[in-house]
Amino acid sequence: MSFKKDTSINKLTESKRLINTEIVKLESNKVSIPVYGKLSAKKEINIVTEANGIFYGKKFKTGIKFSKGDTLGYIKYDELESNLNSQKSNLLNQASKIVSEIKFDFPESYNLWFNFMDEISFNKPLPKLPEIKNKKLKNFLSGKKFFNSYFNAKSAEERLNKHLIIAEFNGSLIEVNIKNGTAVMFGQMIGKFHNPEVLEFESNTTIKNTMLVKKNMKVSIKSDEFIGERIGSVSRINKTINSSSQNMSVFIETSDQDLYNGMYVFGEIIVGEVENTFLLKRNLIEDNNVFTITNNKLVSKKIDVIQIFEENAVV
Repeated sequence: MSFKKDTSINKLTESKRLINTEIVKLESNKVSIPVYGKLSAKKEINIVTEANGIFYGKKFKTGIKFSKGDTLGYIKYDELESNLNSQKSNLLNQASKIVSEIKFDFPESYNLWFNFMDEISFNKPLPKLPEIKNKKLKNFLSGKKFFNSYFNAKSAEERLNKHLIIAEFNGSLIEVNIKNGTAVMFGQMIGKFHNPEVLEFESNTTIKNTMLVKKNMKVSIKSDEFIGERIGSVSRINKTINSSSQNMSVFIETSDQDLYNGMYVFGEIIVGEVENTFLLKRNLIEDNNVFTITNNKLVSKKIDVIQIFEENAVV
C-alpha cells in the first residue's frame, strides 16, 4: 500500500486540429458530362400484318439484309389481284372513251389526260389523278362516273398493298415470329426490321448538366468490349423531367462500325472548357457552400457549382 502513488488530476490542455488547405487559383477547367446506356438502332420498326391469310416469305429470316423497296414477304392475294386488274380494265376502257371526247370538247386538256390514260398499267400502281381546273370538265367527268371508277380501283390497290410487306429502308431482320406458309391474322406482330448502320442510346443526366448540353456536341464512347474510344454526337435532348429520377434524357447517335445493337456503352459529352473556375473534391461542398480561411478562422462561403463529377466538382 505504501508504494501506491497518489492519484493526480490531468490538467485541461488546449487541443489544436490540423487541416489541409489549398490556395484557390482560378483557371480553365474541362467540363464533360458522363453518359451511359444500351445501343439500339435509330431506325427500327415492328412488322405488323394488316390482313388475314397465309404468309409467304422464303427470305423472311433473322439476319437477312434487304434494300429499300424490297419485298420482305406477302400474304396470299390472288383474288385481290384479279379484282384490281378488273377495276383497272374498267377504268382504262372508260378513260379511252373520255379522252376521245376531251379531244374535241376540251382540247387544252387533251395531252394531260392522254398521258394519264397511257400510264394506266396492270403491272404498275395507278397514276395520280390530273389536276382539274376547268369546272365544266370536272362536271363532265363526274357525269360519266369516272371518279367513281378511279377511286374504286385505287381502293382495291390499297387493299392489295396491305398484303405486301415492303422494306421502308435499307436494313435487316432482327426478329422473326413466323415461318413461311403460316396463317396470320390482322394486327399480328411477325417480326422486327432495323438499320444497324446508325445506332443511338439514351442516357439520364441531371437537370444542371442537361442545361449545358447542345445538339451535335461531340461524345466520347467507350466499352469493356473494345480498347480506346469511339466518336458519337448528341442527336436530341428531351428536357421533360422524369418524375421518379428527377433527371432528363439525352440521346447520343453514332455510326461507328465497331458498335453493335444491344451493346452497353459509357462515355462523356465533351462540353468544352470553362474559364475562371476551380477544381476541388465534391465532398467538401455542402449546400453549395465551402469553408475558406479568413484571418485564421473557418468561414463558410457560397459558391456556384458548374458541374459535379464522380469525385470532383468544377466551381
